[in-house]
Amino acid sequence: MANKAITKKQFDFLEHEFNYLEKEGVISRQDKVRMLGSYDVKGNLNFITVLLSIGALLLGLGILTFVASNWIYLSKAVKFLLIIACLIGVNFAGVKVHARFPKTSRSLHYAGILIFGAGIFLVEQMFNISINFNSSFLLWTIGTVFIGYYLKDVFILLFTSFLLFIYLNGSIFVDETSYPLAILVFLPALYILLKKFDYPNYLTFFINALAINTIALFLMEFVPKLGFENSNTIVLSILFILGIVLAYIPVRAKLQNITHIQGHILHGISALFLTFDFSIWFPIAYFVFLLYLILKGSLTSIVIICALIFRYYIYSFDFLPKSLTFIIGGIMLIGFGFFFENQRKKGGELNE
Repeated sequence: MANKAITKKQFDFLEHEFNYLEKEGVISRQDKVRMLGSYDVKGNLNFITVLLSIGALLLGLGILTFVASNWIYLSKAVKFLLIIACLIGVNFAGVKVHARFPKTSRSLHYAGILIFGAGIFLVEQMFNISINFNSSFLLWTIGTVFIGYYLKDVFILLFTSFLLFIYLNGSIFVDETSYPLAILVFLPALYILLKKFDYPNYLTFFINALAINTIALFLMEFVPKLGFENSNTIVLSILFILGIVLAYIPVRAKLQNITHIQGHILHGISALFLTFDFSIWFPIAYFVFLLYLILKGSLTSIVIICALIFRYYIYSFDFLPKSLTFIIGGIMLIGFGFFFENQRKKGGELNE
C-alpha cells in the first residue's frame, strides 16, 4: 500500500498524539514507528523555495532585459542564437545540478520557461511572422506542459493553466477568431496529469475553472448561431443546470469538495443573472432551494443568499427603505448563524 501524503503540520500532530499514546501504554514504540511510516510529508513552500523562485524570475527578466536593451544592435542570426543559447543554457544547468540541488535545478527550469515564452514573441518580431498573440501563448503552453510533466511540478502546470486561460479568452474576446479547438486537446491531458499528481487542491481548482470557462465560451459561441431569440438566457440556463450537476455529481473523494464548491458558485452566479430574465417565480424558487441547502449544512449557499439579497437591495431604493433591507438581511444572517451553532453543538455536519 502506498504511503499517504500529508502536510508537515498534520504529521507533527500525528506524531504528538502517537507519543502521547505510547507514553500512556496504549501502543508500543514499534507500533508508533510503523504507523508514522505509513505517511509521507508533502513538500510545502519554504524560504528556500520562495527565494529560488524569485531568483529564477529575476534571472529570466535580467536576461530578457539585456537582450531587449541591445536588440537593435544585433543581427538576426546573433539574436536567434542568443535566444537559443540562453534557453539551452539554463535548462542544461538545471539538469546537471538536479541530483545534488533539486530546488535550484527547478528554479533554473522556471527561468527557462520564461525565456522560452519571451523567445517566441521575439522570434515572431525578428522574422515578421504574422500570427495572433493567442497562437503564441498556445506554443508557449506546449513547451511548458512538457516541462511540467518531466519535472512533475504542480506550479508549472498551474502556469500552464494560466497560459491556456489567456489563449482561450483571447481567441474569443480579443482576436474574435474561430473557437480555439486546441483547448479540447489540452483539457483531457491536464486531467490525466492531475490524476498522476494525486489531485492537489489548487491545481484541481484551476483546471476545473478552465474547463468551466471552456464550456461557457463554447455555449456563448455556438448557441447564438442556432437562431434562438433569447440565446443569453439559454446559455445561462445551461450553466445553471451544469452548476447543479457539478454540486452533486459523484466524483473521486479528492475532487469532491472542490468540484462541489465550484458547482455551487456556478449555479449561484448563473442564477443571479437569470433573475433579470425570469419573473419573480424563479428567484423565489431558487431562494427556497438555497434555504434547503443551508438546512443540509451548505455554507456556500449563505454567500449566495447574501449576493441575492444585495442584488435586490440595489433595486429596492424606490419602494423599500434602506434600513428595512439591512434589518431583513441582518435577521436572516443571525438566524443562519444561530442554526449552524446549534447544529455544531448537536454534532451536525457542515459542508461546502
